[in-house]
Amino acid sequence: MSHVFKGQLCGLICTDCREALSDVIVRLYRVREGENIAALAVASAKDTAAILSDDDVGGKAGRLIAETKTDADGRFSFELGEREQYAGEAFEVDVYCASVPRMKAGAEETRPLQFTITTLQPQWRRVEGGFLAVWDYCIPFRLWCAIRARFGAWTICGTVRSCETQEPIAGLKVSAFDADWTQPDTLGAATTDGAGKFRIDYSAADFKKTPFSPFINIEWFGGPDLYFRVETGGGQVLLDEPPTRGRASDRENAGPCFCVDLCVDFDEPPPFDQPWFTHVGDFHIYSDISSATGRTLAAVVGHGGPDYGFFGALKLKGFCPKTLPGDPTKPMRYRFLYQLEGEPTPTPIAGALVSDAVIGYRPIYWKLFDDNLVLTTQTVRLQASGATPDPTPAPVSPGPWGPVPAHVIVPDSDGWVTVDQNFSDDGINGVLMRFNTTQVLPVAGAPGSGAGNPVADPKNGRATALIFEAGPVGEPAAYSNTLAKIHVNNWIEVRELNLQQFISGDSGACSGLSADLDVLYSVDHELLASWGVRIESASGDAPGTVVPPLPAGSTARGGSGTLHFDISSWASCSYRVWLDTRRRLTDGENDDDTNSLLLTFCK
Repeated sequence: MSHVFKGQLCGLICTDCREALSDVIVRLYRVREGENIAALAVASAKDTAAILSDDDVGGKAGRLIAETKTDADGRFSFELGEREQYAGEAFEVDVYCASVPRMKAGAEETRPLQFTITTLQPQWRRVEGGFLAVWDYCIPFRLWCAIRARFGAWTICGTVRSCETQEPIAGLKVSAFDADWTQPDTLGAATTDGAGKFRIDYSAADFKKTPFSPFINIEWFGGPDLYFRVETGGGQVLLDEPPTRGRASDRENAGPCFCVDLCVDFDEPPPFDQPWFTHVGDFHIYSDISSATGRTLAAVVGHGGPDYGFFGALKLKGFCPKTLPGDPTKPMRYRFLYQLEGEPTPTPIAGALVSDAVIGYRPIYWKLFDDNLVLTTQTVRLQASGATPDPTPAPVSPGPWGPVPAHVIVPDSDGWVTVDQNFSDDGINGVLMRFNTTQVLPVAGAPGSGAGNPVADPKNGRATALIFEAGPVGEPAAYSNTLAKIHVNNWIEVRELNLQQFISGDSGACSGLSADLDVLYSVDHELLASWGVRIESASGDAPGTVVPPLPAGSTARGGSGTLHFDISSWASCSYRVWLDTRRRLTDGENDDDTNSLLLTFCK
């Protein structure tokens, strides 16, 4: 009877930066006679992992059971049986590396090496045709970085965030340098991803070279002294560290794996003077949203993704100056309108359609600490109701007056918002309004047809246009631009789960099952990111329990059906049946969460 051993290997650069061990050879060895197998099998891998010498590798060659190569994601699979003379016992797990992932061409050390990880007793569980065990493991960074160093492969992992908000920033170029004793060495550059993360790979030769190389090729210390420069895609420098930063204790003599957090001041001024609608959340209305479908084209700042729709309250962002461009005597106002596809005229976003949003800050004098007025800041909010006078009145009692209340602006019945003339900036640059789409398009759960049945009346979202208008107070709009199509879907997905054996209710639902289990499920939504059925015992994988592959997917409209199981051989235990769903929806800043249904039964 065969034993299938599957797994996945990775190596830690640091705690939040890892890489798959791709294209390495995994070797399984019999445990040497006389070894305390029980003690080795329970020992932590961090205590047993070690780089092997050539003699060590040669000495265990006769005990080799099998070997295989990992794929690009570090996954491997063994099928062990009579040919390998294997019957389920413990074995040693080694890895043979001819190189390491993302090793830069020209690295000084390319000699292969082998390291041992641990002695493993797989937790076999019976499946059709034999036994299966799964083992995923990440090499601790101390060992993995030592291995990378042996190949002359050095790396920097990092994140770039806004100094003010700590939000990650995508699309920035990060360059790394070594403060060399004679001249700075450029180690490499990378662009931050949607989570603000970047990785720069370089070789030891990059920081050991000097202007006199190869005759003098030394570095006063063991590793590079790192400093960084961060700039926008257009070349605007946001951070430019001096070479002396590399001599600080946290940057000097960096090791082969180095992780760093950088922050930049990213308060970008508007690229224009006239009013303009630019974003829904973090998605640019022209470059990030498909004009054909109204759905997102790709992930932005770590959320959304290809073909995501929108839901909930949407932050509509852009710029509107305090006064008319060219005429500082005329204060400005703006509004948004929506027009559902197929409707003849647009409707102003006003009243209940407006969700609470912070649109800026302004200076104010307030008795914060005692009876003395001090200059501080006041939050300006846009809400559906609760407008406050301008300026915000101060209490007449002696100070302190406590926290500064927000100044609330309410759009008029036609949706117009007058720009606060007390803003410290030249206007509103950012959130202009928050549109509550749930007041326009349905939120209630789509009707199901009972667990196990296809949905008879599937629901879809609708496309709408978003129109921005701005102009002087009391005058017609002088500026406008439009997002022609944004697809909004607030329907709750159909998510129905039941057990045939318990449908009758009464006392039968409290009885244990013995032979038959029938799981009924139905999933439906126009935009599904993922869905799936799963079964687990209360104690994890109960011995003797064999659960076949269960339905799951990411297709639109999901699926439905009845799953029959013969559970007569399952272990006596309590079990949980889950149905998980997640919609492919974003509000521009946050994505839909996974939702689950749970049923239980006993065997």
